[in-house]
Amino acid sequence: MTTANRIISIETHRAPPASHEVIVAVSIGDESAAEDRRWTVRSVLQAMDRAERFYSQAPNGRRARVQRYTCGGCHHEHIRTHTGDVAIHNLTNLAHTSA
Repeated sequence: MTTANRIISIETHRAPPASHEVIVAVSIGDESAAEDRRWTVRSVLQAMDRAERFYSQAPNGRRARVQRYTCGGCHHEHIRTHTGDVAIHNLTNLAHTSA
């Protein structure tokens, strides 16, 4: 069975050389939970390799899938809202902190 993990917040960092902001970690859990789990993007990508799925949730309850992508600026793998689901909810709309 595939595990679905809800991302409730993101941690960003400005990545050289293009000086663009990327997600470096996420918190997985439930907004009402007393404790959430912090995952690095590397851990998320490894979990995706094991067929785990990630999503964010809009205030109306609709889910937006999260996908991996290779950044054209830094040529590293990162995560983002699935391009077909950006209108539902975007990861960048979540609470976030800068690393």
